[in-house]
Amino acid sequence: MWQLRNYLLVIVLVAIVSCRQSSDSGENLNLIPDKTNPSPDYWCTWGAQNYASDTLSVYHTLSLGGHSVTAGYVNEKNLFSQAGWSTALPDELKEDLFMVLDVGWDVPVGTQFDDERWRLGSLRVVEDKFPSCKGTKAERLITLNKMVLENGWKGTGLWLPSHPYRDRMNGKVMSDKEVEDYYREALELCRAAGINYWKIDYGYRGDIQFREDVTRLARELFPGLLIEHGRGSGPLNDEECPWDTKNYFRTGSFRAWDDGKVMERFVEIAKISAVLRTYDITQQLSIPTTLDRVAQVLSELSETGEEVIINCEDEPYIGAVLGCAIGIMRHPHMIEVEGLDYDPFDFKYRVDELVRAVKWHRIAPAFGAGLSQNILDSVVLFDSWSFNEGDGWANWMNGKNAIQGAPAKVSRGMPLPIVTCDEDPPFVLCSTHPNGAVAVGTLPRVSGRNVHYPLADVTIEIHDEKKPVGIFGRFRSLTLLFVNVESFNELKLFAQDLAGDRAEDITHLVRMDKQSIVIPGDIIQAVGRKAATEGDLSEPGLIIKFH
Repeated sequence: MWQLRNYLLVIVLVAIVSCRQSSDSGENLNLIPDKTNPSPDYWCTWGAQNYASDTLSVYHTLSLGGHSVTAGYVNEKNLFSQAGWSTALPDELKEDLFMVLDVGWDVPVGTQFDDERWRLGSLRVVEDKFPSCKGTKAERLITLNKMVLENGWKGTGLWLPSHPYRDRMNGKVMSDKEVEDYYREALELCRAAGINYWKIDYGYRGDIQFREDVTRLARELFPGLLIEHGRGSGPLNDEECPWDTKNYFRTGSFRAWDDGKVMERFVEIAKISAVLRTYDITQQLSIPTTLDRVAQVLSELSETGEEVIINCEDEPYIGAVLGCAIGIMRHPHMIEVEGLDYDPFDFKYRVDELVRAVKWHRIAPAFGAGLSQNILDSVVLFDSWSFNEGDGWANWMNGKNAIQGAPAKVSRGMPLPIVTCDEDPPFVLCSTHPNGAVAVGTLPRVSGRNVHYPLADVTIEIHDEKKPVGIFGRFRSLTLLFVNVESFNELKLFAQDLAGDRAEDITHLVRMDKQSIVIPGDIIQAVGRKAATEGDLSEPGLIIKFH
C-alpha cells in the first residue's frame, strides 16, 4: 500500500502562495459555479456492501462468494444511521451525485437468489431492510427516494436485473407482452417516485434487443429516466475469467479480446444506451483496464454524433478529463485487514479527489462519446500486477501475473498532448469540452506489486484563453500553448483547488511568454491540494482561469 507521504514541501508552497497574494487579487473569487452537477455521476452501494460492512463481508467477497450474502448488507441502518455509509460521505460530494442502491434493496433478508435470479427485480422496497418504507409499492419507493434526498443526495438510482421479476420462475420464460407489461409498470412507479436512474446488469436477458426495447420504452413513457447498460465483463481485458469468453490471449488489450468481439459488443450496447458502464475491474489494474475500455469505445464512436455517455466507474480523473460519468464505489469505511492488499491505492483515504472530479463536472459535464474527435496514441503503455491471495475478488488470478495495456495518450476535441519524461511516462489525457473548457490529467503506473507516479513535462494546445482549464494529477511541469493569443498583458491567472471555495492569483508563480504559460509541478501540487482534508491522500485537482 502507498504510505502517508511527507507534505512539508506542499505546506510551505501553500504558505508562499497565500502570503504573496495582493490585496486586490480577488481573494473572494470562487471559480466553481453554485449549481448542481448535471452529469449522471453516482455513488453506488456495491463497494460498501462488499468492503465496508464487516470482516465477514470482506472474506466472503475475496472468496468469490455468491451475491445473496452481499445483498443482505444494503439496508436502512447501514445507509442512513448516524454511523451509516451516507453519513460518512461529505455533503459537498453527495449534492452532485445520485445514490445508486445496488443488488439487494428489493429482496427480503436471507433470500437466496444466486441460482434463482428470477427473485430479483420485484421493485418492492422490502420492509425488513427499510422499515420506514411502508404502504404500496409506489408509496415505499416515494419514501425511499425522500430518505435519499433528505440525506443530501442529488437523486436516487436503482439497480435492476436484466430481466423482469419472476422471469424463468419454475423454468417458465415470460412472453414479450409480460416483459413489456412489467417494464411499463416499473417505469410508471419510478416516474411517480421521482427516481431518475436505472443501473441494469446481472440477469437472464443480456441481449441487445432486450436492452434496446427497455430503453425505447423508457424514452416513450419516462424520457427523464437515465438507463445504464453494460456488458457483464471479466475484470481484466483479454484475460482469463470463469464466466467470460474462453477465447482470450493474455495480451492485456481490450481491442484484442475474443478477436475483437468483446469491444464490438460494447459498441453495440453503447449505441442503444443513455449510459454505458465500462464494468468490473481489479483494484490493482483499474487504471489501464478502464482507460483502454474508454479509449477504444471513444475511438470507435469518434465524430459519429452518438450521445451515449461512458461511465468509467471509480476512476474519477479519467471521468473528469475525458468527459465520462463517474460511478464511485469506494468508501471511507472500507475495512482494512492486515496482510490483505485489496486496496493498494488506499482509496478509503481518497475522497477529496471525488469532490474535485464532480465539481469539475459542474463546469464541464460529461458529454456524448460521439460528439468530439477522439484520438488515441499509437504507443501503448503496459502495467502489471502479480496477484496474491487476498488481493481481491478475482481469486482465480492468485499466483499469476497479469498485464493490462492502454494508450499512452488520449485526447478528445484537441490534439494529443506532448509528453517528456525521464522514465516510463504516466498516462496523459486531455480534452476540450463542447463548451470550450479544457482538461488535462496524468495517471499513475503499476508494475510488479508497486504503484508509482512518474513526473512528466506536458504541453497542450488551447484555443480560447477565456475558458477555464482543469488540471488533475501530478506533473513536473505543464505548458499551456495558447494558439490564438498574441500576449497576456494585463491578464491575471487565478487558480483554485476544486475541493475548495476560493481562488488565488498565481500569475507571479508561473512563467509567461508571448503565447504560452508554464506551470511548475510543485505549484500544481500545492494549489491542487490546498483544501485537502486532513489525512486525505488524493491527487491534486484544480481549476485555473484568467480573470
